[in-house]
This record gives sequence, structure tokens and C-alpha cells, in this order.
Amino acid sequence: MAFAGAAGAQDLTLRMPAEMVAKGLDKQLLPRFKFKHRVSVEAVTDGNADMVLGPGAAGTRVFEDAEGNAWRLEILAGDDAADRAELFAAWLKSTPGKAAIESFAPNGRQLFTTEVAVVVEEAPEVFDGDRATGSRLALVHCGRCHVVDKRNRMGGIGSTPSFAALRGRDNWPDLFRAFYVHNPHPSFTQVEDVTEPFDPNRQIHVAPVEVTLDEIEAITAFVATLTPKDLGRPVQSK
Repeated sequence: MAFAGAAGAQDLTLRMPAEMVAKGLDKQLLPRFKFKHRVSVEAVTDGNADMVLGPGAAGTRVFEDAEGNAWRLEILAGDDAADRAELFAAWLKSTPGKAAIESFAPNGRQLFTTEVAVVVEEAPEVFDGDRATGSRLALVHCGRCHVVDKRNRMGGIGSTPSFAALRGRDNWPDLFRAFYVHNPHPSFTQVEDVTEPFDPNRQIHVAPVEVTLDEIEAITAFVATLTPKDLGRPVQSK
């Protein structure tokens, strides 16, 4: 049973447990990988696939579930797709990949954890997008709900965090690059070649946001220039 369109020449298929597809693990991981590497991965729950992810798979261990079971990624792809499959395996073990895995918490419960065997000092992340374009697009697309900067400091919706507040979070690049998978954005956001078309039978009550991956990268590059808001120290219970 497939959960995406027909695979193209540059696509991969990933078999994973149906329970995790139902919980949305594929939607947590695969759009983020596509955003980073421009390779589509289609989640399937049975049949042949280029890769298998699960507690019963052979191959490289990538994370553990709450019961301590090791989840492994087994690569079965042929020569024409092996390099792209290895790229996905490397992404799962990268800092953004681990962040995506550990932030997967349906109903507020974290399901997986990753291990860091060796601490490696990483180079600062580079944001390649056009900052000027990102500044303009952020105000046009995001300014109706979020305070972007001083240009709309009296705007936004009170319950919606400002860009400065979001910039203060440790995982802010992931939040912006994959904003379209976080509620309420999926109901009114279309990302070219990534998201599924809107259901024609469901009415959209706000003007849709239509963007490309390059435009999202531009917005992220703009946000990188903002001064983070000090969110204070986490609340600690005694």
C-alpha cells in the first residue's frame, strides 16, 4: 500500500511498519530529507522497496524505540538507486536527521531516541537562500499571522509566536524548513513538488500559501539574520 504518487526516476521507496505510517513517521522524516537533498522517498508498508526501516530489518542501526528495540535501515536498492539510498542513511544519522527522529512525538510522547557514540564538532550551518527575497516572502506569506520584524510589529495573531521567538529555539532551522508539516500550516500550504494537492471537497477558509523549496530556503536564510528572542530558562520542577 503506497502513500505517495508513483515513484519517478529520482525516487526511492522505503518500507516501514504500517503502525508507524499511521502515526505519521513518514511525514515527519521524508519531507525533511527531500527538502535537504531534493530526493523523494515514498513510504510503503509491504512489497518490494529500495530500503527497509524497522526493528526487524538488517543493516545499520539508526535509533531505538521506547522499549529499547533497535531500528535499522536495510538498503536493498540496485546500483541505479544505491547512492541515493546511502544518502538517506547518512541523513538519518546527521544532526538534522536525529533532530527529526527525536522530535517525533505523536500525542506528546517521544517514541524514539538516537545515540551519539562520538561527539564531533560541526561547522556552523550555512544558509544559502537569498535573504532579500526571504525577507519579502516572509512578510507576504507569514506576516498575516506572525510578527516577522519591525515592519509588522503591530500585526500578527497574539497567540502565534513571532519570528524572533521561533529563532530563539534550538531547532529553529528545522521548524522553518519544514513548517508546512506542522499544524495549522498543512491545511492551507502548498509546496511545489512536495505536498499533495488540496482535497477539492474540503473548503479552505484562508488564502492558500503557495511556495517552492527555494523560497522556503530564502525565508530560512532571512530568519538566520534575526536576533533571537531570549525565551528565558526552562521551567524546572522541584
